[in-house]
Amino acid sequence: MPTPIPANRPDSSAPATTQPALHFIILTSFFPESRRALRFAAELAAPLGAELVLLHVDQRALLSVEIRDPEPHWAPQELERGLQTLASELPVPATIELATDLLPDLVDDLARRYRPALFVLGRPAAADTDFELGAAVQEVLRNAQLPLLVVPEAYDRPAVPQLLAIGAGPPFALHAGAGAARLLLRQLPAPRSLVVTVSSSQNDEACAAALHHVRESGLLPARAGGPAVEGFYAAQPETGLLQAVSCTSADWLVVLSRRRHLLGDFFHRSITTHLLRHSPVPVLVVPAIAV
Repeated sequence: MPTPIPANRPDSSAPATTQPALHFIILTSFFPESRRALRFAAELAAPLGAELVLLHVDQRALLSVEIRDPEPHWAPQELERGLQTLASELPVPATIELATDLLPDLVDDLARRYRPALFVLGRPAAADTDFELGAAVQEVLRNAQLPLLVVPEAYDRPAVPQLLAIGAGPPFALHAGAGAARLLLRQLPAPRSLVVTVSSSQNDEACAAALHHVRESGLLPARAGGPAVEGFYAAQPETGLLQAVSCTSADWLVVLSRRRHLLGDFFHRSITTHLLRHSPVPVLVVPAIAV
């Protein structure tokens, strides 16, 4: 298991809190999408009192890439020094974790030590950039039933959302691993929420049912008025959800990761993966159970 490396120390004068601290575990590299994810996570963490964990994983091992000619003079100390520099540029405290691979045991260990934990991943801006790393991370977290927030590199709005679009449909319950996502949504400073349904024809009953399922799930805090609901026409759910983001100017898209309904048998063909690759706004993937 990796050993945490303190990057900068928390402010001892910060007010105490009775609820567990929310931890953002950011998959960190020296590339632009990771730097954007770091800035996003730091901006989001500041008003919530959340803590950052900069996780560096050997991406070649994660993607099962054969290492034919490793650098002869590469030293872990240089990697650690570079990560310390990244951490020093952040406005909030951070811890560094180094790992050779994102194995299930490692993910379980991180989730146990940094409970509740939300993983954050940056997505490259260039459309032709390979995002296989994102698919690999999502697969690992899907199996571990842990939440993931994917931040597009080109996203230029504030990190704290004003409007959440929540894709919903069949009945669901939150998985135990969804604790960090649920805590995050409850700590956000009162964003508006819109439950979104997608169908090829008008189906008001499905809209009403989706709104009921979201309310009953406990995903959102009980606030005056509660979420609204809106239906969109589309033959494919992913097309309708992206249309909803565009039409409503939503800041985040929230999707429920249910194996039987959203993920299917082939992960790379899933609705969730399509949204992670193409959504212009951050996507929060919340582990759920079909009921």
